[in-house]
Amino acid sequence: MGVSSAQRRVMLLLVVFVVWVVLASAGLFYFGNQNYGQFDDSGSWQVSAPKALAIETLGIAPEAGKQVVHVGQPECVCNRLASQHIASFTEAYQLPANKQFYRQLQQVSGAGLMLPATPAVLIFDNGQLIYAGPYATGPMCSVSTSLIAPILKGDVNLAGLWLNGEAKACRCVVKLGA
Repeated sequence: MGVSSAQRRVMLLLVVFVVWVVLASAGLFYFGNQNYGQFDDSGSWQVSAPKALAIETLGIAPEAGKQVVHVGQPECVCNRLASQHIASFTEAYQLPANKQFYRQLQQVSGAGLMLPATPAVLIFDNGQLIYAGPYATGPMCSVSTSLIAPILKGDVNLAGLWLNGEAKACRCVVKLGA
């Protein structure tokens, strides 16, 4: 008994469908994760960064307690995810808007801190930098995977400056000369 023409068409359509699903899945995975990775791919950030950075170098008057500087670069697809995280700062972390500041990558670089990627958050305590790096781990920069919540809430006291280049997050790598 031979295979009918209708059965051949069904088999061909099934093969085409399976190939389409595989290619579409691979494409979504690639494009969905192309900005996900280690915050400092080269691992050299800790070596080249200053050992201390005062908030005044960014044109911000120091105040007692925690102050945060949100750093971005235009056209970064991860900015949207960071914005969702930033929206929770005032309520979830009890950090008033007057203790949060926004700076572009060039302003931070001009102050002597060469970030390997953005979006990044800089946390200052009494005017001195104590944390620099991504907001959270994971490709979605979710509040539930926040790296900084314990620092801002005072649940964790850092012994010194933490330049967090090891975390994997949604980030846009800084191009040399940027």
